[in-house]
Amino acid sequence: MSKKVLLITGSNRGAGYGIAKYFYDQGYEIISLNRTLKNEVWLGELKCDLSQPGQIIARCQDLVKESVNIDVCILNAAVRKLSFIEDMPYKDWEDSVATNYSAVFYLLKSLLPIFKSSKTYITVIGSHAATHYFDGGVAYCSTKAALKAMVEVFIQETRDYGIRTTLINAGAINNRPKGNDDKKLQPESIGKCIFSVVNSNSDVLLGELEIRPSIPLKPNESGISKLQYV
Repeated sequence: MSKKVLLITGSNRGAGYGIAKYFYDQGYEIISLNRTLKNEVWLGELKCDLSQPGQIIARCQDLVKESVNIDVCILNAAVRKLSFIEDMPYKDWEDSVATNYSAVFYLLKSLLPIFKSSKTYITVIGSHAATHYFDGGVAYCSTKAALKAMVEVFIQETRDYGIRTTLINAGAINNRPKGNDDKKLQPESIGKCIFSVVNSNSDVLLGELEIRPSIPLKPNESGISKLQYV
C-alpha cells in the first residue's frame, strides 16, 4: 500500500517543521513548499516563495499535471511583521498580505482539482491574533482575521466534493526560543492535534478549532505577548 501524502507550506522551521515531522513519523510522505530550503530529504521540499503568485501557480500546476495524490494539506506558512501603522513600511504590509492571505487563495484555487480527486483534508493555520488584537499587529492581526472568511466560504463551496477543511486558531507557539518557551504550544503537540483532526470520522467536519497553551503567563502590558495570556 502506498503511503499517505501530506502537502505542507512553511515546514523549514518552527510549527511547520514540528507538524511535518509528526506526520512523517506516522508514515506519511511529505511534500513541502518552502521559500528557504532546510535540505532534509524527508521534507520533500519544492522551492516556492509564497509571496509570489506566479511561483505558487507554477508549482501547483506541476503537481496537478503529475496527478499527485494529496491526503492532507496544511497551509501553515506565514510572516510576522510587527509595527505600528504609522511606522510600518509599505513592503512589510504587502509581504504580509501576500504570504499570510493571498497565498492561501492561490493554493486553494490552484490545487482544487487534486483536492476533489483525493478528497483531501485541508487545515489552514490561523492565530489568536485574528480575534485578540494588539498594538503593532495591524498586518498580522488583519491577515489572520481575513482567513476566517476565506475558509468558511471554501467550506461551503467544496464540502459536496468530500473535501473537509478546518481553520486552526492557535495561541502562542514555541517557534523560536524567546523565553517562556515552556508556556507555549510545542510544535510537535500541534502536529499531534492536527493529526487527530484529519483522522476524525468522515461524517464530521470541524470548521474551526481554537487551541491554547494549557498554562498561560501572567498578563503583560502590550504587544504580541498579549496572545500568551489568552
